[in-house]
Amino acid sequence: MKFYIHSTLSSTFAWAGNIYDLVLVTYVYSEIEKAYNIGLLYVSLLFSLGLIGRFFGGTYFGNISDKIGRKPVLIISTAGYAIFSGIMAFSPLVIILFLSRLIQGIFMGGEWASGTVLAYEFSPKNITGTIVGIVQSGYGIGYALTGLTYVLFLSTITVNWRLFLFTGFIPIMIIPYAFLKIPRENIIKSREKIPIKNYAKDLIKITIIMSGMFGAYFSIFSYYPTIAPLYGIKQSYIGLLMIIANIVLAFSFILFGKLSHKINKKLLIIIATIILMFAAFLSMPFIAKIFNFSVIGILLYSFGAGDWTLIPLLLIEKVPERVRGALSGTSYNLGALIGGFISLIIGFFETFLGYSIKLLLLIDIITFISLVAVLLTIISWDNKVKGEGVNKIEVN
Repeated sequence: MKFYIHSTLSSTFAWAGNIYDLVLVTYVYSEIEKAYNIGLLYVSLLFSLGLIGRFFGGTYFGNISDKIGRKPVLIISTAGYAIFSGIMAFSPLVIILFLSRLIQGIFMGGEWASGTVLAYEFSPKNITGTIVGIVQSGYGIGYALTGLTYVLFLSTITVNWRLFLFTGFIPIMIIPYAFLKIPRENIIKSREKIPIKNYAKDLIKITIIMSGMFGAYFSIFSYYPTIAPLYGIKQSYIGLLMIIANIVLAFSFILFGKLSHKINKKLLIIIATIILMFAAFLSMPFIAKIFNFSVIGILLYSFGAGDWTLIPLLLIEKVPERVRGALSGTSYNLGALIGGFISLIIGFFETFLGYSIKLLLLIDIITFISLVAVLLTIISWDNKVKGEGVNKIEVN
């Protein structure tokens, strides 16, 4: 089997495990509140600590991967987030729970910064978009698996919630495969330093695009399971809908990656963003007459969000290999952190508005502003490659 297949499979499943472990905790908020005698605000902070950790991990481990190679960082970071997921599950004290979540987030950021770039650099030049799309499909796979696991534990979740969280340790199984099947990279060291400031403009633009995408996505999907009953959706169907939506998302990641070989990436993102604007409104309508279109909106949004796979590609293809991990890791995870903060703003206003038409209107406004930021920024994106560009790694 060719090396790029092994690197793609390892990166895809490591990313799926990453998202699985990030989201898993959201299913047992009430159990955590009772077990540690804390309120919803602290439980929300627990989720945010994962995003904060991801930012620092993406920057730090991305930089390390530029120096020692993607493979060792992928292995270390995947093992790290899996181990600390296990520690979280059986934390005896709330302080250990919170510290474990923060450290878990750091390793999560390192996994994305190394895994996506690793798969890209091993892949043949003519299928890089497809390969990155496959890796990004791990997001939808991981998210869908959390829903499936929740369904399996549903009848005993109040008793076995710690065991439910411990399933986040399973991604540790990826390590032997990645270690044995991915070849060692031949890192070409150079005394010449690459000024990061040369790519500051591109970094800022990609971060804005990522922030807008995450802000819109979190604003919808973080609150949809709670708001869905307002649209007449039965509680028992919500989990199934989330599974289907994330399967659609995974498929769309691969589709957009494949389309990027035939259609300009910038144009694809512009078209998809316009679709997302329409889909976002259908997903969380504040007009009673179109409440019935909510499910269609969620599925359409999941499809449109497939352009997400193209955004890191824009930066990866444009910057030199020696700073690729640091820049891509920083932009993605900083975007996730800012997007998470946007979602927290909605949570703050929810305490005053409740789950009402006014809250739905607020979500639609914030989502629209986030996507407008994506649209305006991508329109201004310059596709020209500076200096070293789409270069590949060598193997020993």
